[in-house]
Formats: sequence, structure tokens, C-alpha cells
Amino acid sequence: MPPVLLPLSPAVSPGAPAAAVPAYASERGIDPELLEAARIRLELLYGEVAASWPGFIARPGQYQMMQASLLTFLSAKAPDDEDRSGNNLAQLEAGTGTGKTVAYCLAAIVAAEVLKKTVIVSTATVALQEQLFQKDLPRLAEIIPELRYDILKGRARYVCESRLDGVINDEAQDGLLTGEFQDAFADARNQAKGIPRDRAEAMRWFKNTAKKLHTGSWDGDIDSLAQPPEPEDWRQVQANAHACNGGRCEHFKSCAFFRARRQAASATLQVANHALILATLQTDSTLIDPGNTLFVFDEAHHLPGIAADQFSYRARLGTSIKLLASLRTVALRHGRVLPASTRPDPVAFAQLITGCTDKLALIENYWIEARLVSADKAVHRFAQGQIPEALIPECEQLATLLRAITSVVSSIASALMEPDESQSPSERDEQARAGVELGVFLSRLDTLEKLFSAWATHDKVPWAKWLEWVEDAGGTSVDAWLCASPMTAAQVLSKSLWKNVSAAVCTSATLTACGSFDFFDRLSGMNRFPDRRALVVASPFDYAVQGELRIAPMKHSPKSPGFSDELCLKLPDLLREHLHGQLVLFTSKRQMQACHAALPSDLLAQVQVQGARSRTELLKEHGRRVIAGERSIIFGLQSFGEGIDLPGQLCEHVVIDKLPFTPPNSPVEEALAEWLNAQGRDPFTELSVPRAGMKLAQWAGRGVRTVTDRAVITVCDTRLATMRYGPAILAGLPPFPLVRPSSPAG
Repeated sequence: MPPVLLPLSPAVSPGAPAAAVPAYASERGIDPELLEAARIRLELLYGEVAASWPGFIARPGQYQMMQASLLTFLSAKAPDDEDRSGNNLAQLEAGTGTGKTVAYCLAAIVAAEVLKKTVIVSTATVALQEQLFQKDLPRLAEIIPELRYDILKGRARYVCESRLDGVINDEAQDGLLTGEFQDAFADARNQAKGIPRDRAEAMRWFKNTAKKLHTGSWDGDIDSLAQPPEPEDWRQVQANAHACNGGRCEHFKSCAFFRARRQAASATLQVANHALILATLQTDSTLIDPGNTLFVFDEAHHLPGIAADQFSYRARLGTSIKLLASLRTVALRHGRVLPASTRPDPVAFAQLITGCTDKLALIENYWIEARLVSADKAVHRFAQGQIPEALIPECEQLATLLRAITSVVSSIASALMEPDESQSPSERDEQARAGVELGVFLSRLDTLEKLFSAWATHDKVPWAKWLEWVEDAGGTSVDAWLCASPMTAAQVLSKSLWKNVSAAVCTSATLTACGSFDFFDRLSGMNRFPDRRALVVASPFDYAVQGELRIAPMKHSPKSPGFSDELCLKLPDLLREHLHGQLVLFTSKRQMQACHAALPSDLLAQVQVQGARSRTELLKEHGRRVIAGERSIIFGLQSFGEGIDLPGQLCEHVVIDKLPFTPPNSPVEEALAEWLNAQGRDPFTELSVPRAGMKLAQWAGRGVRTVTDRAVITVCDTRLATMRYGPAILAGLPPFPLVRPSSPAG
């Protein structure tokens, strides 16, 4: 095993003041013997990786990150530890080529060994989750035979055998999870409305799937199916927490979800995703014990956005009225089978439901009469997060009524779930199914209660609150979404995550914006922990030799009406300067289409446009052309600016049409900008510039992917050279030599 000749930690003279040690290297509070043992073990494993990993190159930046991660993990807090100053939290930026996966995995594995804790590595994208689980961790397991790892997925990724049998037997006990009531709470922006599924065809799929499950040729995980199912079919059979009676279910021992959970529970290192982690922390789930878990959040720059989505609530108003009316019938019908002592008072329960639906109808009438939203005005946001005064007591009372209804329904569902040995097996099954049906209602009631509680509350930092118009297919009826969301996830992340975790490392290739962690700090709530560790590790790339950043000499600024036409004229010459793979990133689909339409015929044949074929097929054809010695150009939008890897000649030129500023284009972003203005702060400086800087750094990072690459990054936006915010954005980009335009924009 070759020695790894790198220092264990920054050189600090004996007796040097604590201030001389950067926060990321602080050993305060760590047992010296524990630290020494961990470092020896880490050195051993790192040396074995260096000797065994194909193509491995030990890099100073990787080593520095590994050491900072280890110190963070060894500063882990016990659940009852009141010292939450933040030395158990870290922000570590490591660019492409650093080898951050090996760095944080080895540090986490060693820390887990000495502290006897579990590690969860959480990613933002399925691609990285699969890379970790299928490629990186198997390699590490070859070097560390005792390493046990597994993957954590949300319950909805698994089939519910009970529901599958029910659909095949034409039992409608779970109908609330599909159709109208499903749509009442699903985010319409993420729902694809396809052609209604043929019932006979669907039934064939259900029966074929059940056969595979029962014979063991399928493990019940949607991701292991050869072909993804129709979304409508899957919704009818996917596992759901509120439609599950756990150990009382006849399929509990063979349940795909619980089998996967039992298997993952014994793993030292578990691979998850940000959405699952955050969703679990909102419940009383025992899946994750944050106080005894070491977390790594890779692609952590996505964490604040995902958290904001997770902690927001939305429901369709009109359909919720129908939901409650249906609940009255269902709950009382199921309640009749219970003993008189546990049976709800039907009159009192009906009054609760009526009181709730009356108030929902009042709010429905309000938005209709005030014409707050319509086909011509799809969204109405309440300024400063304040709903009309007259609606506040109504929302408060709605939340109270919903809690009371939940209490009654929960007691009925619990009673139904209790096994009764005096019943026949079929009677017990029927009663359990009734409990499952009420569990679905409980899920919806919980969302409604949280939504109206948020609407009734106006904090110092208000939530964004708004209405969205929705029109059913065919225009036969209209409804409105009621929505509430925190403006940023800072408060909820601080309270629900950072104050509860044992230790956490946040990492990404672009965690800073404009050369600073300030933007991520504010959005993630980490700025509330003064001793948090922060480190940007040196890139292994020699940017001064491997590329350059050019600002194209455009006559027009993107704010000028002549910019689009000039870009269409100039782009062909820029593309002809390079002979192999190129990536052109656009900030708008309209601009991409205009530039494509204006291409001369010779270049037109060499260009592939995002959306014309699948991403996989497009990249495969791009690789084929470049290998054949041809010029190949990809025109893409934002999603092609991150997570796409085109090393060597596959991408020797990246063209960016303009700085990726995004004006507030959602009610949440608008609310945040409005609130900052009210505080005398500048949303453009605090939000738009750092967000654009972070995105531009990601896009520019598509050019150099290995130590042998050479690439030119061309930005067709002279504001990078002429505006006061230009230097800040440049400070956050890879340090390419800068070639400024010979003539500024007019």
C-alpha cells in the first residue's frame, strides 16, 4: 500500500491561540484519543482506496475535505445536548474532480465505526443516488468488507399487496386515493393528464404484476419494473402510510415496503434523498433517528428549495367540501359496527362536518364573488401574506373544527384496526379495510388543518399565501387551490433539521454564490449556528491552462430589443470556431428556438435540440458523432446546465446566451421579494444576483470535467463586464483567464 503523504491537519504551533485555527479544522470538544484512533483508521482506509480504486489519484482537496468531514462527524451531538453552536454542521464546497464522494464516505464510515452511529447520505437527484448505490459504494465495500449499505426510498415507490389484491377483486375501499379526491391534494403542476386508461388493459397489468410479485420475480419496487407503469394504475396500488394497518395486515411479513425497511435498518450507511428525509422529519416516523444519525447532504444547494416544497400545503377548496361530505357518511357507517361505548355520537359528528363545510363554502363564495382568480387571472397572492381580516377567524375556527373531526375519525379508525377474535377472518379483513379507508381521510384532514392554521397566522416573517384557478377538463366546473408556503425554508430547516441532527455535512460543487456561503447560509438557516464549519477545497483543475472565459463582443445588452436578433447572427460564427462537441445553454425556450431556426443549413444538421428526443438518446447520438470526428452541438435549457457530464472532446465549448437571472415567477418568490423590500433590503442584490451567480457557475462547470480537458466558456452577455454586480458573479466562477469584449454593449 503506497503511503499517502499529506498532512493530517493544518499546521498549528503548540500553544497557538484558538483563533489561529480555522473553524473547519477546530477540534474543540472532541476526545483526543477518539480523534487519534479515527485518524489512524481513516489513513488506513484512504491508503487502501488509493491502492485499489481504478484510476484513483490522491488529491490535496479531497484529503482536506475528508479531514473536515471527520472533525464534523466527531463533533456529533447527543439528542439531549444543549450546545448547538454548530461545530457539528459543515458546508464543504468541492468542485468537479475533487473526489468528494470518497472523501465524505470514508470519513462517515470511520466516524460511524467509532461512534456506533448510522450514516445517511442524502442526494437531490435519482442519478446521484443510483451512482452511489450501484457504483461507488460497491467499490468501497470491496475495500471495506464489513461495510453494509442499502437504499432508502419513499413508501410510494413500493406496491401495497393488500391494495393490489383489492383492485383485482374489484374492492373499492381505497377509492379515495384515486380520482377526484386524489386530485384534491396532488400538486396540479406535477400531474400529467393523460388519456383515460382502458379498464381491461389496466386489469391485465394488475394481474400480471400480482403474479410477478407472488412468484418472487418482482420485489415490489416500482424502480425494478422493466417498464414503468401508467401513473393512474400505480396510484391505485402504491403503498400509503394512511392506508396501512401495519403488523395487522395479512401481507405484513411479505410486504415489499416493510421488507425493504427491515433490510435497510441493519445497514451502516443508507442512501436516501432530500425529499424523503424532510418528509420523514415532519412525522413521528421511526424510520430516521436524527439525533443518532450522521448525515451527508450531497447536492446540498438544492436542499432549501426542496425543503420549502416539503413544508408547504395546498388543497382544492370545492373538492375538499365534497371530501368532508363523503367523510360524514363513511365514518358513521363504519362507526355503527363498533360497541356502543366507542361509537361516535352521530348528531355531534354531523354538526362538526356541517360547521366545517359551511365555513369552506363561505371562503369559496368569497373568492368567487370577489373574482380573485379566473381563467384570465390564474393566481391571486395576498400581499404581505395577510388574508382579509374577515377570513382570519373563519380559518382559525376551521382549523379547530378539523382537529375535532380528526380526533373522532382517528378513534374510529383505531377501534376498527383492533383485532377481534370473536369475528370471522372475512369480518376482520372487512373491518381492517374500513380502518384503512378512514386512514386516507385522516391524511387529507391533516393537510387541511395545517393549511388553515397557516392561513390564520401572520408571523413576523409571514408565509406566502395565495389562490390558484383550476378548471376541470371540458370546462364543466371550476375550483380554486388554497396554498400556503414558507418564503424560505430557513426557519423550518433550523428547527426541524439542524437543531436535531447528531451531525451533518452539506456539500456540493456549487455551494457558494458569488464567492461566498452567505446565500446558502440565509436560505438554509445555517447562519443561526455561529460555529458551523465552512470550507472551499482547491480544485484539481488548472483553469489557467485548461480553458478561458470569453465575454462575447455583443453590441446589444439582453435588455435591448436587438439582442435576440444579434445573438442569432453571431452564434454561427462562435460555433464554427470549434470542431468537436459543444453545448449551448439558453435561459428561455423562445430564444433557443429562434437561434435554431436562424442556423445555416450546414450547422443545422449538426445541432440537436433538447426535447426533440429523450436525454439519453440525445447524449448517445452526441457521443457517436464526436467519436466519429464530427462536430456535434447540443442546444439545451436549464436542466442541461447541471448534472450532465461531457468530458474531453464531448464538450470543448460552452456557450451561454445570457446571465441566468430569473425574475420572481412564483407566488413564493414574489412574496419573499416583497418582504425584503418592506425591510428596506434589495431583493435583486440578495436573491437574484447570487442565484444567477450560482447557476452560471454550474453552467460554466460543464466545460472542464477532467484534468486533461480544455474548454472555452463564451458568455454572450456584456453585463458581466459592465454592470456593478459583474465582479461578484465572476468571483464565484471557476478561475478561467478572462477575455473581455473589445467593444462594450451599446
